[in-house]
Amino acid sequence: MSELFRTGAAAVLMALLIPVLVLTVKGRLKETEIPPVLPAETAETVTEPVTEKRSWDAQQTVLLSVDGVQQELPLAEYLVGVLAGELPQGFEPAAIAAQAVAARTFTLRSMEQGKHGGYLCSDAACCQAWTPDVDDQWRAVLEDAIALTDGQVLCYEGELIEALFFSCSGGRTESAVAVWGGEVPYLVAVDSPGEEEAPRYSGEVRCSGADFRGIVMDAYPEAMLSGTPENWLGQVTYTDGGGVDAIEVGAVSIPGTQMRKLFGLNSTNFMFTFEGEKFVFRTLGFGHRVGMSQYGANAMAQDGATWQEILEHYYPGASLLAQS
Repeated sequence: MSELFRTGAAAVLMALLIPVLVLTVKGRLKETEIPPVLPAETAETVTEPVTEKRSWDAQQTVLLSVDGVQQELPLAEYLVGVLAGELPQGFEPAAIAAQAVAARTFTLRSMEQGKHGGYLCSDAACCQAWTPDVDDQWRAVLEDAIALTDGQVLCYEGELIEALFFSCSGGRTESAVAVWGGEVPYLVAVDSPGEEEAPRYSGEVRCSGADFRGIVMDAYPEAMLSGTPENWLGQVTYTDGGGVDAIEVGAVSIPGTQMRKLFGLNSTNFMFTFEGEKFVFRTLGFGHRVGMSQYGANAMAQDGATWQEILEHYYPGASLLAQS
């Protein structure tokens, strides 16, 4: 009886376990089941078109008047003409970029102030030099500098600065107060070495005693130039930038800026002597010498300065601001 009972009990147990095992196996198979491969979608994929972002300079316009012909052109294109008109080919990239920022700032400030009724001219002595004639290789270099500094301007206390520039200073720039009589915090005298490669780094003007007397007396009748010419010259005072502040001629004191104008001198940085029956002016630098020296900037770039460092040096206290 006991053997029969054991056999019957075993049979009953197996009958109960078989469904459980089947369920367990089926469950495992279901967990590892590989899903069928679905057919690839045949519908065409729709993609959004890629829109290239235009530069800030390309979105601004400039009104330009050249020989009485007025035109409107993008700021980016105008700046190409300015850089080509202001700089010689071969300048260092950092110096070109610094010039691009100065030119952009000068342009926007002039437009903001309504100079020439909103139109800029192409006279370097008034606005900025500008030329439409730029060869492809030089244009590519200039466009790179403009793109690198896109929308960058110089500001002082939140306002666009008077971003003045010139060819070369003769070793040290001049302050605005020495030239125009008004203090400008960011237009002060700073050292500017390495300009000797500038075409008009030095110059000389000679004038006979008779011509000198005529020029001075026309402007200053009270000068009383009598006696021998070598006795007409008196005391000379100098500016912080090394220019002639004033010089005594006869009985009057003539500002260095006026002497430059009267005798067509390259700058107010000059030596003045009387030699062999002639007055001799020996000048250093070219231009008003206020702001950034273009050849000084190039010398800094050759020494490894960045365009930001160049601007910081020549416009101390001014800040770079990106237009948006």
